[in-house]
Amino acid sequence: MTQSRLFCDIGNTHFYFFDGQDSYKVKAEGFDLSTVQSEVYYISVNDYWEKQLEDEVNWINLRVMIDFDKYYESMGIDRIACCEAVEDALIIDAGSAITVDKVKDGKHLGGYIYPGFNAMAKCFKDISPRLEVSFNFDIDLATMPKNTRDALSYGAISPLISQIRKDSDTKTVIITGGDAERLLPFIPRALIDHELVFKGMKKILQGKA
Repeated sequence: MTQSRLFCDIGNTHFYFFDGQDSYKVKAEGFDLSTVQSEVYYISVNDYWEKQLEDEVNWINLRVMIDFDKYYESMGIDRIACCEAVEDALIIDAGSAITVDKVKDGKHLGGYIYPGFNAMAKCFKDISPRLEVSFNFDIDLATMPKNTRDALSYGAISPLISQIRKDSDTKTVIITGGDAERLLPFIPRALIDHELVFKGMKKILQGKA
């Protein structure tokens, strides 16, 4: 890791790096900060690592550069970074949780949060071992299910897609996050951008330059 500048999105389990061209991730557990000598601009949802980085002079927290008056107090920093990347878009971040945010004319109009698909699958399993099945992401949402797997899949996917379709009156719909490819077939005009959070981080930094 010898680049002169890096961007890093610190999650609960991984450090996600972007060097300006490529992105890669490193497990947070046991990560040695001394292996990074570059200047790093970061955001973090991980309180432990944010505390560890306070005295690291080459790690710069972008949180202090954000105008929080544009958002609400408890909004996740990763969601804010994604919103900073666009002027007009509906943003879907399909990760551990699925967040949906609408930005119009550079203003955040609001958003909502669903459980991620892994969390929903675990919820069904906790209800009954008989409900421990993998979701069918090839399901036809126009047809009522007639088996347990499709019934669970429909219940997990259909309400989210229905709400997204109601809210997607912006010019652009962008999906990011680990489950982006799973959602794309249900929202054909959407675009996938796995570097959206880093684009937002760069804009935040440029705005303070």
